[in-house]
Amino acid sequence: MHRTFPLALSALSLLLTACSDKSDSTTPVQNSARTSAGSQAEAVKASEQIIPAEQSLSAHSRALFEWFDTLDVPNLDDRKYLRIYLGTYRSTWDVKEKPHYAYAFLLDSTDTEKLVFTFGMSTESFTRDEYNMLSGEPYRYQEFDLRVDVIERLEELRALNRQEVHHKLEADRTDEPVALFILARGCFGNGFKQQAEDLISYLAELPDLRTGKPVGLVGIKNLLSEDMASSDLAATLQAFSEPTMSRERLRQRFLEITTRYPQSTSAIQARESAAILTRMIVEDNAHAQATIKPLAQMTPREQVAELIYQLRDQKAENGIRVGPWNGGIYSFNQVLYKGSPATQLVNLGDVALEQLIDAVDDDSFTRCGSSHRVFRVGECCQKIIDRIQPTGRMFDVAGNPQRAKAAMKVWYLGN
Repeated sequence: MHRTFPLALSALSLLLTACSDKSDSTTPVQNSARTSAGSQAEAVKASEQIIPAEQSLSAHSRALFEWFDTLDVPNLDDRKYLRIYLGTYRSTWDVKEKPHYAYAFLLDSTDTEKLVFTFGMSTESFTRDEYNMLSGEPYRYQEFDLRVDVIERLEELRALNRQEVHHKLEADRTDEPVALFILARGCFGNGFKQQAEDLISYLAELPDLRTGKPVGLVGIKNLLSEDMASSDLAATLQAFSEPTMSRERLRQRFLEITTRYPQSTSAIQARESAAILTRMIVEDNAHAQATIKPLAQMTPREQVAELIYQLRDQKAENGIRVGPWNGGIYSFNQVLYKGSPATQLVNLGDVALEQLIDAVDDDSFTRCGSSHRVFRVGECCQKIIDRIQPTGRMFDVAGNPQRAKAAMKVWYLGN
């Protein structure tokens, strides 16, 4: 089952669409392999001195892995660990161009396609002949030493934690809790129980954002659940902008969040969103069974009612998607393209005002979705009203919708 969750704006969700299995054909990978060979050898030597003769997994760690395996994720037992070269380019956080990498577990491989499980809890497939859109280079991947990577990663994390100034990890390694936990599950699945335990111990030392104290072993599940649910929720909100994603499927995705992470803060919004979609689906079924005349044959009042209903399928122009870099907010101009329901309502003018005012508190979802939020029908109606009569007057629809509607009718209609 394909699942996508954009944890920490996962690079793979945006970039990994292709790969090449010529791992020895690009200079950056070759250079990286040479420069990391010495440190990996040292890490192996050091780790051999501290690994106990008998390795066993604690009951708490085992319970966490068993819980993770119930979340509709691939089995990570005996999976190869890959480092994927994304190309050399300058990202938002870079002061200059440098090689960039992503890490994943290989699920399946053919001559032309690779299927991997990413640290963003998504399955991604990519083919060999396409190129990274930022670097213009083909993707390259190499099988990487999982055990050594974890040893080096933990050493680097602990060293950086002792510094007062925050620094990014080398070679695009991440310190995200979910990513570290996926690494731990991969270590366990490959027989590296000591490294799995070391990662779990590190997670237990992370501070609780509310108290500032370490979460402890008992708090790891809540820590992970919050991050996973938040990421899952963001991906589901973004999916509203996908025209092939049905409202029923969106509803199911919200319900999955409430089932998998019932105690998370994101579950509250997921339950509310699922309830709204349940109502919308009932309305869709009733609308589909009704006899709907062409707009040209409707009275003006019928036209307004039908176009307000169609706002639930209003999308942004040319499928424009909004990201977190601008707060996840759509510009109203993005829905005012030729023939859109919003544009037709604006063109109807004052005749549409009364019905638009009645709908300003409609919480039905449109198809303008970002990872932060989804534009609602009522919000769209408010914007349309302001385009018909651009007075700039603000009304407290969210705080007291009935009072706001009454005030709007006095202001716009004089009654």
